[in-house]
Amino acid sequence: MIEISEHTAKTKRRRRKKHRPGEIRQAALEELREKGLAGSTFQGIARRAGISRTTVYLYFNSKMDIFEAVARDTMERALDEAAQAIVEFEGPYEELFEKVIDRLYDQLVAGDARYIFKVMVAEGHDHSEIVAFYHREIFSKGNATLRRLISAGVESGELSQQASGLDPRTIIAPAIFAGIWSLIFSGIDPMDVEKFKRDHAGIFLRGLLKREDEN
Repeated sequence: MIEISEHTAKTKRRRRKKHRPGEIRQAALEELREKGLAGSTFQGIARRAGISRTTVYLYFNSKMDIFEAVARDTMERALDEAAQAIVEFEGPYEELFEKVIDRLYDQLVAGDARYIFKVMVAEGHDHSEIVAFYHREIFSKGNATLRRLISAGVESGELSQQASGLDPRTIIAPAIFAGIWSLIFSGIDPMDVEKFKRDHAGIFLRGLLKREDEN
């Protein structure tokens, strides 16, 4: 009986250790959301994760390391899924565009990425390294994904040729605005995100889908 109990305990410890980096990142996100980067501490993150501060240092050397990990968690998966959808999607371009927009809104408006933007807007002037990291590692990847989204429509013949010169930031900007709005004004002027998202996609598609007289 004792051997079984010890084995069970060891198995649980191994499982906990395997998931510990994720637990720390989740705790760090909660700390950032409530206190910002400057106010966050390793002690606070450790307390939220139910571990010692020393354990946090086993996985991350600094708050910047943790910020980078959390930033990647909040957006990279969505961007990877969007990029994969662009490559694999078969069907009308409108459906592909709406699928990608849905995924981005899930993270930027309803998901955790908005809290990363909140930190950058509030503290980026004092911590230029977080802005530089996000631009280099996350934004550049998102920009490339959106360029592929535009190119897919032009290559399929469903988007006008003028779309080739479109700045990809015009696609993502409304979603970022909606995310920031939800953080600041939701208590006094809540946004109908679904309607806003449909309007966003509709305006883009009406403006750039190839017209019959262009064929």
